[in-house]
Amino acid sequence: MKSDLKIYTSFVSPLTLPEFISKELLPIFIIRNISNSSLIGKYSDTPIHVKELSPSNELFREKRDRRITQEEFEKRYAIEISEVNLEKQLQKLEQLAQCSGAKGVVLLGYGSNYENCHRRILSDILNNSGLLNNKVREIIQ
Repeated sequence: MKSDLKIYTSFVSPLTLPEFISKELLPIFIIRNISNSSLIGKYSDTPIHVKELSPSNELFREKRDRRITQEEFEKRYAIEISEVNLEKQLQKLEQLAQCSGAKGVVLLGYGSNYENCHRRILSDILNNSGLLNNKVREIIQ
């Protein structure tokens, strides 16, 4: 059965986070490590911190340190995501949205450049998965 959940993507900042909440969108952090963040660290290892949808630490460091190209990052991240049960993750997101009374969820990464962020790749994968009735869309700030 396809999900009717409205899913958006964007980047997290002190300005964007309250805006999403005011729009009744549940923030979902798809960042591997957030525990040291003064802004979102308190959400580390909570249900809205979905590490499974983020790149592995190793892959993230290789990209950050420019040891791999963007193209290589995209290929390897897609492989990592292929090992995730997306249907189960979507069910979890649906339950979180329902319990919180949210109109949808917004998958948040740190990167402000959507084209170079893993959330673009994840959006493409979700949009082509056949699991959603609505397309995942980036909220442009």
